[in-house]
Amino acid sequence: MEKSKGEREEQVVNKQGLEVIGVNPIPERARNVGAGKIFNFWAMASASATTPLAGLLLYGVGITNFVVVVLLSLLIGLIPAALFSEMGRQFPVPALVVSRKTYGYATSNALSFFYTVVNLGWFGINDATGGLILASLTNTNPVIWYIVMGIIQVVLVLYGFKWLEYFYRYTAPLLVVSYAILTYFLFTSYHVDWGKLLAPTAGVNWGLDLTLILSFSILSWTYKISTSTRFATPFERTKGGSRILYAIAPGVGIMVPVLLMGIVGYASQAYAGNWNVAAVHFPLASSALLLVAFVASLGASLAIIHTNAMNLYPATADLLTALQPFFKNKNREQWAQPISTTVLGALAVGLAIAGILQHVENFLLLVADLIFPYTFVVIVDWYVRLWRKVPSQEFYTIPKGLWSNFNVKAVFSTAVGIALSALSIGPLSGLFTYFPQPVFASLIAALLYWILISVGTK
Repeated sequence: MEKSKGEREEQVVNKQGLEVIGVNPIPERARNVGAGKIFNFWAMASASATTPLAGLLLYGVGITNFVVVVLLSLLIGLIPAALFSEMGRQFPVPALVVSRKTYGYATSNALSFFYTVVNLGWFGINDATGGLILASLTNTNPVIWYIVMGIIQVVLVLYGFKWLEYFYRYTAPLLVVSYAILTYFLFTSYHVDWGKLLAPTAGVNWGLDLTLILSFSILSWTYKISTSTRFATPFERTKGGSRILYAIAPGVGIMVPVLLMGIVGYASQAYAGNWNVAAVHFPLASSALLLVAFVASLGASLAIIHTNAMNLYPATADLLTALQPFFKNKNREQWAQPISTTVLGALAVGLAIAGILQHVENFLLLVADLIFPYTFVVIVDWYVRLWRKVPSQEFYTIPKGLWSNFNVKAVFSTAVGIALSALSIGPLSGLFTYFPQPVFASLIAALLYWILISVGTK
């Protein structure tokens, strides 16, 4: 991909230290994040006080089947996640900039607005979980904590990827210790019947369960991965095993916490009647142990902050992708990212207050229907039609004419994928008992798009 002079000289932060790069390509000097940091970044983004919710989503299938579903989800999602990881290193911009050439400039910008709303939904879910923990610990109104945590998260995102990565790196040990303590108290405070945990109490619907976990984790995050790996070492500077490590680091990082913390959430639901182990009131005899549990729960609530920052960060990138054509003045453009982050953070707190956590399963199914087909179509277009064939400046040039702003082939293929994902397909109902319908639909959308661009003209 051809680099422009502007890309090399782009300002990453302003004098106040706030990130202002927006959706422009990351300059070479700022692309130095290693695979280990990428793994840690996504592991910490995935690990939060909301992650044990995975245990509730599959509650009743038994721990053994839960582990199998998570591992199968990793196998299904790892390749798309790896391809997006490398996309960010090949062309250091968010996915919704790439999709300007896939869907057309104006169409992609419209999608940017839509996916901004999706990210705000995730922010609201996580903010609600953290607020409930702090409200439980302090016997106060959770709305207070929704607002307090929202402010902290907005401030963190204002300083951008560099400080997000620092925050994740140094809160990782606190997160691990906090959940180790809470898990210990869970298994020592309640009578643990391992037979009860292992034995299914309900039938396993593999297709639906895989859909829920994929949407809760790896495939929901996939299109956001390039937003972080654009800061990683450029693709051309790596080879062989190093490339493999960069490719799989985000996907594996996302799924490890889902597996481990999902098991904790499953057990917590079974014995304490609450998947949110950080909000469980443990029947501990000593005041010292109660204090330890209190501090550990505070540590767990801190984990919400770093996960939610990673929901707000790409939400800002999505919004800026849509708004970039309106910022022609350089002085105004450098404040677009901080202002957008603040406004979006406030809106997301509003979703937490409105009770989005109560509708999480429907939200996850909606995410699968709408985001999976987009993800697969963008992957096909990047690796078949765009990579190394389109100069970088073309992704930032507003084209003239309807058909340059609306790629009917991509839109049609994605629409077919969404329809196949959302609608009941009687003849294939047996297949969807074992295989996630949104993934099947997305593969069909990707195949259809590949056929259309192969047999037709650009």
